[in-house]
Order: sequence, then C-alpha cells, then structure tokens
Amino acid sequence: MSNEIQSAVGFAHAKPEKAEELATLLVSFAERSRNEEGCLGSWINQDADDPTLFVFYEIWATRKDLARHIAQPYMKEFLAGRDAYLAKELEVRPLHLTGPAPQQSADPAEMNQRYLDAYAARDVDAIMAVYAPGAAAVWEPGKAVSGAQHREALTEFLKREPKLSAKVSESYVAGDTAALVVDWSIEVPGAPEMTGTGRGLDVLKKNAHGEWRYVITNPFGSQ
Repeated sequence: MSNEIQSAVGFAHAKPEKAEELATLLVSFAERSRNEEGCLGSWINQDADDPTLFVFYEIWATRKDLARHIAQPYMKEFLAGRDAYLAKELEVRPLHLTGPAPQQSADPAEMNQRYLDAYAARDVDAIMAVYAPGAAAVWEPGKAVSGAQHREALTEFLKREPKLSAKVSESYVAGDTAALVVDWSIEVPGAPEMTGTGRGLDVLKKNAHGEWRYVITNPFGSQ
C-alpha cells in the first residue's frame, strides 16, 4: 500500500580532525529534526570500526515536510559549508518504507518534556516547532503573541539564561484537542521580578500527521 512517508539514509565521511565536531553537529541536527512538523524519527550513528563515518536515518510524514526540513536555515548553512567537515561528498539514499508507519504518541503530556528539553538547550527553532502555525503564547496576563513576535520575544528572553521546570499535574483529551494543567517554576538570574512559580493552562491539537502541537500556552491560566 502506498503512502506519503519519506525516508532516507545518509553517509557522512568526516575529515579526521573534524570528526568530533561533526558528530556534535549531526546529533544537534537530529534533536532539532525531531521537533519539526512531520518528523517521525531522526537518528545518528557512528560506524563501529571507522570513527570518521557517520550514518543518519530519517523518516518524514510527507515530501512537503522533508522539503521544509531541508529549507531550515541551519540545514542550508550546513549544506553550503559541508566541505569544511567532509572528506568526500555527502551520500544520501532515498528509501521506500516497507511495513506499517511509526505511530505517534497518544499522550499530549509528552510535549511538556519536549518543550523543556528545547528550552534548556536554548534552541529557538526547536521551541517554535512544538507550536502549531499561528499558535498563541501568553507572555503577560491578557497579552498573547504569535508567529514572528513570539520568536523575537523568546529569543530575547533566552539571553537571560532562565532556568525553567514544569510538571503536568492534569491532562484532559477530547478527540484531537487536549488541555494540560502545568505547575511551573522559573529562575531568571539578575531579575527577581521575573522569578517565581505558577499554574498554567496549555491547549494542544493534533495536526494532519497525528502530532500534538501547542495552540495556546498560558502560564497565567490560574490567574
């Protein structure tokens, strides 16, 4: 049975002096990929006998999702400058998936951890990837931002090196919509007025690929 799923395996032969740097870079790419819309899996492996050979494997829900991934700024930058890392040309082989497609998580609460991981990494792209297009993020009671405004606010705030923790205390699912009650605490160095705790309310919806994405995040939900 045919489907839209796209998968690929790639081989990257690093210059010996660049092997460690390339390994770190590829692992960071896989972590970012997993937070992008349509990514069903992304893995990086290192050859057991040749430490300069890296093998990556990715699965994407559709060609459009894969094309969007390749067009990401970090991917375009790497591909343009790949000769600085590689001893030979990057080899990528497209594959046809045989067997059933991977199943998406049925638990929207898992998105909380994905958000925290991206936040701790100060990865703006990964944070934005857990939101649906046009999603609203409440930064002050009664004031929400979305799109470019959200990205700009997030980029500036992360420069303060905030430390965030959050735990889902309640989770409710109705069809393709979910509501999470989240207890959180944040510490912002040098800004005691921004440091504190609270209970928020987040709303998520499943997209066309069955992936949960935030449509509203409101850390002031209890106020």
